[in-house]
Amino acid sequence: MQDSDVCKETLSVLAYFDTNLIKKIPNHVLKKLAKLASDSNTEFYINLKKDLNEQNISEKCKDLISLIYYNYIADKDEKDNLWNLWNKNEKKYQDKLLEKYNPDKLFQKEIKKISTVQNTSSNNVSMIKYKKDSIFTIIINFIKNKFKKK
Repeated sequence: MQDSDVCKETLSVLAYFDTNLIKKIPNHVLKKLAKLASDSNTEFYINLKKDLNEQNISEKCKDLISLIYYNYIADKDEKDNLWNLWNKNEKKYQDKLLEKYNPDKLFQKEIKKISTVQNTSSNNVSMIKYKKDSIFTIIINFIKNKFKKK
C-alpha cells in the first residue's frame, strides 16, 4: 500500500470522528494528509453498521491514526498508557525475533549437519601414511633419473 493510499484511508476514517477531536489536530497536518491523499486512486468505505475494530482498516492506517491521536488528542494519562502499550508490544516483537533468529541457535542445525557429514566421510575414507624422503634420497634419485634418460 502506498503512502497516498494510507493517507486517503486515514482521512476516510477520521471523517467519522467527533468534530471536537478533529479540531485538536493542527490544520497543517490535515492539509498534508489531504495533499498526499489526492494522489490515491483507491476508494475506502467505512461501514457504519460495524464497530471500528471490525472494519477492514490497514495496519499502516491504524498506526497513523494512533500516532495522530497520541500527538494531538490524548491527554497525559492516555499518552502514558499508549507509550507503555507500545513499549510492551515492541518488547514482545523483539523477543519473537530473538527466538526466531537467536545467534546462539542460528547455526546449530548447520553444525549438526556438518558434523554428521564429517562422521560419514571419515568412515568411508582411510588415511594413507606418506613417508617423506630425506634430501639426500631426493638428490640421488634425481641423478639416477638423469643417467637413465641418456
